[in-house]
Amino acid sequence: MVVKDQPLKAVCEILEKEYGIHFSYSRELVDLSRKVTVTAYQQRLKSLLEQLFAPDDIRFTRVGDQLVLQQVKRTTRTISGYVQDAVSGEKLPGATIYAPTLKQGTTTNQYGFFSLTTVKDTNSLIVSYVGYEPALLPVEGQANRILLVPLEPLASLQEVVVSATDKTKLQDQTQMSRVHLPLAAVQSMPKLLGEADVMRTLQSMPGVGGGMDGAGGLHVRGGSPDQNLILMDGTPVFNFSHFFGVYSLLNAEVVKSADLYKGAFPARFGGRLSSVVDISLKDGDMRHYHGDVAIGMISAKFNVEGPIIKDKTSFIVSARRSYPDLLYNATLRTDGDFGRAGSLYAYFYDVNAKINHIFSAKDRIYLSIYKGEDNLMVRSVPDTALPDAAGRVTESSRFQLGWGNTIGGLRWNHIYNTRLFSNVSVNYSQYAFRTEYNFKSKMPATGQASDLYGKYFSRMKNLGLKADFDFRPSPDHSFRFGAAVTAHYFKPGLMDMSDKGATPVTPLDTGKYGLDIRGTEMLLYVEDDWRLTENLYANLGVHTSGFLVEGRFYYSLQPRIGLRYMLPRNWAVKASYTHMNQYIHLLSSAGTSLPTDVWVPSTQRVAPMYSRQVAAGIAKTSMNNAFEFTLEGYYKTMYNMIEYSNNNTAITENLERWDENVVIGKGWSYGGEAMIKKQKGSTTGWVGYTLAWSTRQFPDINRGHIFPYKYDHRHDVEIVLTQRIGRRWEASASWHYTTGAPLTLPVSSYQGAGTPSPWDPGNGGDVSLDRYDGRYNYRAADVHRLDVGITYSKQKKRWRKSWNLSVYNVYNQKNPFLYYMKRDPEEKQRYLSKVTVMPILPSITYSIKF
Repeated sequence: MVVKDQPLKAVCEILEKEYGIHFSYSRELVDLSRKVTVTAYQQRLKSLLEQLFAPDDIRFTRVGDQLVLQQVKRTTRTISGYVQDAVSGEKLPGATIYAPTLKQGTTTNQYGFFSLTTVKDTNSLIVSYVGYEPALLPVEGQANRILLVPLEPLASLQEVVVSATDKTKLQDQTQMSRVHLPLAAVQSMPKLLGEADVMRTLQSMPGVGGGMDGAGGLHVRGGSPDQNLILMDGTPVFNFSHFFGVYSLLNAEVVKSADLYKGAFPARFGGRLSSVVDISLKDGDMRHYHGDVAIGMISAKFNVEGPIIKDKTSFIVSARRSYPDLLYNATLRTDGDFGRAGSLYAYFYDVNAKINHIFSAKDRIYLSIYKGEDNLMVRSVPDTALPDAAGRVTESSRFQLGWGNTIGGLRWNHIYNTRLFSNVSVNYSQYAFRTEYNFKSKMPATGQASDLYGKYFSRMKNLGLKADFDFRPSPDHSFRFGAAVTAHYFKPGLMDMSDKGATPVTPLDTGKYGLDIRGTEMLLYVEDDWRLTENLYANLGVHTSGFLVEGRFYYSLQPRIGLRYMLPRNWAVKASYTHMNQYIHLLSSAGTSLPTDVWVPSTQRVAPMYSRQVAAGIAKTSMNNAFEFTLEGYYKTMYNMIEYSNNNTAITENLERWDENVVIGKGWSYGGEAMIKKQKGSTTGWVGYTLAWSTRQFPDINRGHIFPYKYDHRHDVEIVLTQRIGRRWEASASWHYTTGAPLTLPVSSYQGAGTPSPWDPGNGGDVSLDRYDGRYNYRAADVHRLDVGITYSKQKKRWRKSWNLSVYNVYNQKNPFLYYMKRDPEEKQRYLSKVTVMPILPSITYSIKF
């Protein structure tokens, strides 16, 4: 007998005809609506009936020539606790807990906690996590206790074999548009300058871009970098890059896992339009001291972790420091000359520390601190200019740029009972940048001298309090609810310029002061993962928030809906609708994103941004868990987008009246994403493709017509492969291709007298006055790049050593960083030139783990 996706009632009717029996039952007491798929050949009737009726707790009794059906209500019990690493005690988020007899299960939350209500006669549960040996958990007598479930890690990454129970399959997750990234996936990617990188790995996913080579930022489904909510252990981060995006803010060795939401946002997240990147950091080993040290070509790092009080208190400390090198100086080049001769001095550092303390089986506390900073200085040596009537002029200049983050968080986990878990947190986040410029000139013959000095400073900081609750009353429901309040402080900008060479010192411009602005944001949310029927699941939620600024109160009600329907052969159809709101904006130039972009809040004139996004797709994980396939389409509309009415930047505008220099409009992003991933065997990796559009419309720009925006990349292809070679070698390669981004270029120009541009020193004092016809009227060259890497590892008695050789941009593709107009002094013509900053970059890194 073969039956596909039919109700139990229909199966019973078939059995009545084939076996000559009759089922007797009360329709009010026995539910036979569940759809089943049955394949049975030469199977005993009794075993077939047990297979059909057991999941619904239906018992059958033979009375004469009838089978009497009764639906029995079994008593239930709740099993809860933490899943952790058996060696270190590290809690494991996203671990799977599964009851095979009931075909039901759950996963641990961000803190490793789980709660599963099962029938009383369930004997055991299967607990599994990627990279760990699955464990069988006996549950007899374990109700009303908080369990600690240890999982043994596999010996090495080279021995990881993903089994069918290692992770929740895509078709079993109601959540769509989500990417889960364990540390192993980050470490296996090709390394730029020897560094594994979380954000660069996320950029290799469909629907996610990182902009031009050498530029920081994350562009998700046509959104801008400021539309991404990046959380580090629950604390928001406002700039997540070092070295203009070459490195991420965090040392990858302290990252436990990362989750990227591109859409279908759960109600617990809010405040951004395009994505959520939720990063969980390691808590520290509770039982053993260990760490690692790595030395690369331009940076070095170390990590150490261990117990302060064994099985009670642990710590983890990580630090990195880059150092200037001729290699980096060689990467800064153009297709022509780059100003006067001089030097480049650049470095970054970051320190991350975390303490984890267990007060009791029900209470634990986490304290985490982060401090990181970048510094860049470009200095030209004294240079003698061409002689003039008065003699010779010596000139020198110095430009400094610095930016950094200071982050702190305190979290308290508490278990009220086996079904209710809470996390209360206090967090602080500050982002600041500064620039300084000094230009000196001296004419010895006349004694005339000039010492121009300018500085610019901006800062933003947040202080927040949040309470989150996780309530799991039954396998069919999983509630999350919570509330938060955040105090925002903005110092958009302070500019000061003077001539220190004049007597007395002459202030040139002290009027560009940004206002000190304070705002308060409040939110409430509730969401429920709900099993509606045997094949239909939903994630329903609502996020409501308000923002008080300058005496005005903005509020928003944001519904979230996610649906999943199971099709035959374990295919899942998913759909979602999300409404998102954002109260802060990033003032950016029309070019690439830089650390000098300024954060500002909504004002009386500029209302909060908000978006509505719908998405639909299909997903499936193969039976042996070797392959995953996803296909999604989305359409997003964005409102209250801002853009400078001209092509200026925050530094060139008076930030005290910044909202008078922007226009407000709408945006659209839509497209499709496909991905196939191989995650089992010696060869793993994925292929992703994105077809996307991103457009904007402003009443006072481009004559009010819709135009492609700077994040509009029509086609994007990502191919990532990892090959294990024996027990000690691992090779990886990634190839990236994306359509060029739109640019705004003049359509005509005419010459006039003026000061030569530093980008165009050969114009003899003539300047070009440009005429523009619309915004983003030109498309840059396509970007593509191949990166490769190979790692050799060997286990010693007490430590493990590894060598990594990586090559970034193997075939030395000259991808653009920025474009500018250059003039040929002989031909008296201008042409488009580009700056490239990331040529072929080989790197070698030596590391030891002890």
